[in-house]
Amino acid sequence: MFAVFKREFKAYMSNVYGWLFMSVLLMFVGISVFIHNLALGLPNIEYALLWSDYTDYSWLNGELILLLLVPVLCMRSMAEDKRGKTDMFYLSLPMPTSSVVLGKYCALLTVFAIPCGVICLYPLVFGLFGEVNFLSAYVTIFCYFLLGAALIAVCQFLSSLTDNLVVAAVLGVVGCLLLYFVPVVGYILPATALASFIGFIVLALLAAGIAFLVTRNLNVTAIVGAALIIPLSVLYMIFGKQFAGLLPAVLEYIAPFSHVESVGLYGLFDLRSLILLLSYPVLFVFLTVQSADKKRWA
Repeated sequence: MFAVFKREFKAYMSNVYGWLFMSVLLMFVGISVFIHNLALGLPNIEYALLWSDYTDYSWLNGELILLLLVPVLCMRSMAEDKRGKTDMFYLSLPMPTSSVVLGKYCALLTVFAIPCGVICLYPLVFGLFGEVNFLSAYVTIFCYFLLGAALIAVCQFLSSLTDNLVVAAVLGVVGCLLLYFVPVVGYILPATALASFIGFIVLALLAAGIAFLVTRNLNVTAIVGAALIIPLSVLYMIFGKQFAGLLPAVLEYIAPFSHVESVGLYGLFDLRSLILLLSYPVLFVFLTVQSADKKRWA
């Protein structure tokens, strides 16, 4: 795994991808810090990194730039190897596919960690001119890093589904936007039990579709779909009224952006938020391994 990590990290640092990602991210965060912290006199780095309705420039934040930069950074992670047939070299090595995927993921995570380390200097600078809540500031930066780690895992998985870099980037942007607007979808959906049941069925079909993209096996797809839809149908027939408002609540809970904003802006840090933010890398790295592994045994 370390050999793959070293090769991938060196590749990012020796071409424009890694440096452009770090430069644009720091430039955008720097502009946001200037507007929210320096111009408005706010000592909270949270307003520069996260969306809030506290200022008129809420749309200008560190979350927004991640939606665009992370897919561009990750688009070549798996897709370029498939396009250049170098994935066969990795798959022929005497190491598990998980080591290859983890090595690539850790390289991407390290590239993202470098600008996050620079962002850690901002609260120290603010502290020279006023009172700063350092605990809140660094917890927010840590959650911002976990959010980036989650988006990187999602975009790496989407990159493994194609050998076209542009398609991988577009899929990454769409995936990040879906995660960003998940709570909004929950707000506009009807709160009835039937609407929640239909929504869960749609999510089950989406999970079955992902299983097909990963395995290209109709039997596995059917098993995943049946394993989700049949229990949902039984539960709905037994506890139908309890489904009212359940889907919006679930969508709000699984949205990573909501948890980061709750922690950074409202101080609502709990173990559930940490577990959910960590579950995204675990789940999508696992799916990436399965997607890459199917070619080894094809």
